[in-house]
Amino acid sequence: MTYKSVVRKLSVSTLGAVMMMGSSFTGAVTAAGETKLSATASASTYDTRCTCGPAQAVDGSLSTRWSGDGNGAWLKLDLGSTKTVAFVKMAFHNGSSRTSNFDIQTSTDNTNWSTRLSNVNSAQNNNLQTFDFTDVSARYVRIVGHGNSVNTWNSYNEVEVWGAGSSTGGGGGGTGTLDPSKAPSGNFDLTKWKITLPNASEVQPSTLSNGYTHSEWFYTDPVTGGMVFMSPNLASTTTNSTYPRSELREMLNPSAGTTSLGNNWVTSTSSSSTKSQAGGVDGTMKATLTVDRVSISGDSSKLGRVVVGQIHGPETEPIRLYFHKRPSDSKGAIYFGTDDLSNKNTYVNILGGPSNLNPSNGIALGQKWSYEIKVVGLQMTVKVTPEGGSTTTVNYTLPSGYNDKYLYYKAGVYNQNNTDTTSDKSDHVKATFYSLTHVHP
Repeated sequence: MTYKSVVRKLSVSTLGAVMMMGSSFTGAVTAAGETKLSATASASTYDTRCTCGPAQAVDGSLSTRWSGDGNGAWLKLDLGSTKTVAFVKMAFHNGSSRTSNFDIQTSTDNTNWSTRLSNVNSAQNNNLQTFDFTDVSARYVRIVGHGNSVNTWNSYNEVEVWGAGSSTGGGGGGTGTLDPSKAPSGNFDLTKWKITLPNASEVQPSTLSNGYTHSEWFYTDPVTGGMVFMSPNLASTTTNSTYPRSELREMLNPSAGTTSLGNNWVTSTSSSSTKSQAGGVDGTMKATLTVDRVSISGDSSKLGRVVVGQIHGPETEPIRLYFHKRPSDSKGAIYFGTDDLSNKNTYVNILGGPSNLNPSNGIALGQKWSYEIKVVGLQMTVKVTPEGGSTTTVNYTLPSGYNDKYLYYKAGVYNQNNTDTTSDKSDHVKATFYSLTHVHP
């Protein structure tokens, strides 16, 4: 089984219902390119002591519910016609104090049913939870309940069926709408990037920008057209790292050589002679992305960590932008690490931090968000914006030792977990980029 093929099999549902944002009932296109499908509901039974019929599970309100007693009681959603079904979102009555157990089944004819997820346990919270499975054509989706951790009732505040839709990527380096049929270079300008893969090999700009893909580690999302990066926990690493990556490295003038000033950029507070030789002076990198999966096994101190953007120098890193979400967390923290010239690291909080994980204003798996990393002289500004949310801005002054040092941006996934205790050693991280630009005014 390839790593790409296990992305859904090791997704939020089968790993204990990792949380996603659950505030929208409008049918808007999600970061992953799916949209909520209209559905009518019926049920095998319901609680007549309250207004708890099947319609209350699809009314867009988390304050109403369907309730049916007994092992095997089911709630069925009819989509009206056969459609591509990608995942189901559910919120559970008294979800913060108990867990529910159930199966998810699909059918095209309302007679022959296939089980997509079996014996699933919900997470213990009151929010919408996402239960993912391999995309399938179906008209009917049925939730077969097996009670909860307190009693035999099956009570769902809301059930949503989501399927593949169309999406624009917010500008893939100036290309506008992303085309799922194209290689990443067909949607993004990759002429000034190379990529390092989890086998420690590199693909140079001339090849990368000419339609290169890798079926497991670097490819175009078939629904959204986003640029997908994946890195397993256990893989080869580059010379000075102990962690694997699928990550772009900026190359402003590839023919000049990787470590030359002409292939990189410098701060505007550098000397005039250094600036005259550099490929750029100061810089801004912007990206819009979703972190779709983080590691869930191995060393507890390394769980759920991934770097999605960097500025790198000759030996140290002015910034490593982290997304960090443990399996028990509903949201990931966003923070950065920054090195001085002696390689001493300092962590800086943005949305939570390494000592403040699972922040209430954090980013969920699959939630679209944007970052901007800008350097003018020694002033570094980092902005993080959840889609539809407010921007958090952090300003940081870099040490003067970074003057006259060559610098370059990196973007993708730099897996910060090199341990794996899954049975098939398939643990990995994955992110999808919907836009990526880098400029050096």
